[in-house]
Amino acid sequence: MINTRASPKKRNVAPPNFPWQPLSAKPLKYATLTFYFSDSKSEILPIRDVSCKGDPKPDPNYETMTYGLFSGCCKDERKSIVEKGLNIQFFCTSRGDNIRVLTGYYLPAWYCSIGEGDYAIAAKSAHFISPGFVLSDLIEFLGGYRIDKFFRRWKYLPESVANRLLFLLDSVPDATPKYILKIKSLEKCALKNYGVLYHNRLRGFGWEEAAKLFSQKKSN
Repeated sequence: MINTRASPKKRNVAPPNFPWQPLSAKPLKYATLTFYFSDSKSEILPIRDVSCKGDPKPDPNYETMTYGLFSGCCKDERKSIVEKGLNIQFFCTSRGDNIRVLTGYYLPAWYCSIGEGDYAIAAKSAHFISPGFVLSDLIEFLGGYRIDKFFRRWKYLPESVANRLLFLLDSVPDATPKYILKIKSLEKCALKNYGVLYHNRLRGFGWEEAAKLFSQKKSN
């Protein structure tokens, strides 16, 4: 399980520093499952799609263990996590012939406002695996719960299901550092091929970039 935060050279905006606030200490007893698009150029590691020229994905942002800080993904989910104090966010993606697989989780612990009624969340730890568990193969393990039932962006998971998924994922070695290395590798390729990253950036994500983002929001 990874639990490391690199501080920027100047202002440290990584949690628990300002502007982050702790989530509720009494979370409701269920979690969320979030879908993300994976990168077809990463044959083994199911990382987010950074190679797509038209719509590269900043989230889930393994580099900072945040969600929604660098994108507008699933605003309603992030708001729900904040308002309900949910402390588990699972992730899944599609691989191969649109086969959905469970890939990992965040343990959200902080949030910050990034606009009216909009929040970013930050996790105290993250655990991602490779190649992931096929959702349809988990039904029996989950006591008949149809985790594979189609949803578009995210959905709630009951406490009993969340506990079993945590146990399952923790039984597999954490591949989060490998995810980050692969992200950096494909970002270099994208920069070479397209001249920019994530539409208009020249570098990837980190807490130094987050500090600049917060400064821009403050000045606006």
